[in-house]
Amino acid sequence: MPHPDGVDAAANCPQYRAAMVHVAIAPHPVVRTMQRSIYMCAPCNRTRAYMLQTPVLTGNPADPQPQHGHA
Repeated sequence: MPHPDGVDAAANCPQYRAAMVHVAIAPHPVVRTMQRSIYMCAPCNRTRAYMLQTPVLTGNPADPQPQHGHA
């Protein structure tokens, strides 16, 4: 199932084999190009974190724009 943030929100619990719910996205503590996707399994009430590549976004106002013109 696609997630609104562009993350593939399909993950199965390794213990119960049930579909887990995607609950949060957090930045990776060390690698800036990675993110932690956190999933929760309802039957066992545990969370699991998976490290994923950060999706490339275009037109993000937080990204610095290249400077053109005089030096």
